[in-house]
Amino acid sequence: MILLGRHEARPVPSALALRFQLPQSPQDSAFYLTLFPRLAAHECRFVLFCDLRGFRLDHQGEVEQNLAAKASRAEFSARIRALVLMSDQPSERQRAAFANFWSIPVEVHDDIPAATRAFLAFHDRLIG
Repeated sequence: MILLGRHEARPVPSALALRFQLPQSPQDSAFYLTLFPRLAAHECRFVLFCDLRGFRLDHQGEVEQNLAAKASRAEFSARIRALVLMSDQPSERQRAAFANFWSIPVEVHDDIPAATRAFLAFHDRLIG
């Protein structure tokens, strides 16, 4: 199941959390792909905390993800101010790929408390 909502540490419209919970269902991929236009049309600028560890797309899903991201890139970039990404194996390469594509500050963490601190710092600095 994929959940999108306000982050519990800062439950306001500008502090969003995207999380995946096992087990993955067949509907998760389709729902995930609808998130790009939804986030692009979000009511205000936001910082996104993203924890999709364990979520997998098949090859066709990867292709569709790339198309959805490219199609909503301008609108999405106008809304998102920063991204904190949870990863089992954070790397500079992973961080740079997201930062370059979306042209935003990105931090990648494998520790939830550190990721939450980064998320709140981004929100305080960029949203206020």
